[in-house]
Amino acid sequence: MRRRLARPYGHTLPPARAISLLMGLLVIGMLYQRAKEPQFWRWLTNESRADSADVSESVPRKDPLAPRPSSLAPDENLVPGPNETDAEELAKLRTNLKAVQDRQALQNFDMPAYWQLMRWSRTRPIAELEKLARRDLSYSHLWDEPNLFRGQPIRLKLHIRRVQKYEPSKNPQDLKMVYEAWGWTEDSRSFPFCVVFPDKPEDLPIGTDVEADFVFVGYFLKWMSYQAFDVKKNAPLLIGRLRPATKAAGSAKGSDWESAFLMLVGGVLLLSFFGWFAIYGLRRPRTIVAATTAVPDQLPDNWLAGTADDSRSGQTAAGFDVAPPFTVETTSNPTVMTPAASPGSASTSVS
Repeated sequence: MRRRLARPYGHTLPPARAISLLMGLLVIGMLYQRAKEPQFWRWLTNESRADSADVSESVPRKDPLAPRPSSLAPDENLVPGPNETDAEELAKLRTNLKAVQDRQALQNFDMPAYWQLMRWSRTRPIAELEKLARRDLSYSHLWDEPNLFRGQPIRLKLHIRRVQKYEPSKNPQDLKMVYEAWGWTEDSRSFPFCVVFPDKPEDLPIGTDVEADFVFVGYFLKWMSYQAFDVKKNAPLLIGRLRPATKAAGSAKGSDWESAFLMLVGGVLLLSFFGWFAIYGLRRPRTIVAATTAVPDQLPDNWLAGTADDSRSGQTAAGFDVAPPFTVETTSNPTVMTPAASPGSASTSVS
């Protein structure tokens, strides 16, 4: 019996079905990209997943003539002194930066420029420093041309994952404690930034398993090498200030609706696929069997001798008995075939 092969899409794929398959793959890809982000799963812990935009950038000022609030935060410790606005101070920094070497650990010859940038970051409020910082530089820009952007203020929206504190040795700023944070941005993803700041915000915990979003504004110093699981890697080192990332109101609601819509569409596609597979993919093709006459379940024992009784041979379709055209006489003499006697006539024998 020849089995018919099941072809769910036919010998050729129709254009409409091909488009639906491509759209399904597109939605699955969008779900995969969204599911890779840690913020996508925060709804499981009842945490608000707000957008990365700041209120200061998304909400315009209603009254331009209204007095601006003070840009100096209560916990900011400012130190008066020259910064990059002073020509002599800028020339001194350029001299100190010549000794800085990338893709190496922090060395003693890096410290003059290190402490000078630390002092610059403390001479003005963080809001003022943020206005001067560049926001168009990506991770690859710093990697490709570190000498071009060295010493420039840069603004980063960091997803911090580790915070440590150190007691520095004797320094020109007379700082007793310095904090170091490691985090990634939406641009760098799995490649972290290392930022150093003198003052730690109160809501920033210290540890190796931190999940916090902060805005960092500081100066790029160098590419610093570090060890990660016996593998030498490099990360950009910046020195500056840190502030909490203020979220835009209503952005979390929009993000939750977007995630819910993607999950709904993906669920419908998956259910449709499994339903189609259960109905058509697992159904076997029907076997077409030709009509045949009934075959006896068991043959007589004497069928090889040719003397088996056939109950159907002496009956017609009407059910009347009819003599067979010939009879067979079995004697010691040679067998002779004689015509059978018809009704109403005498039988003839041959001796």
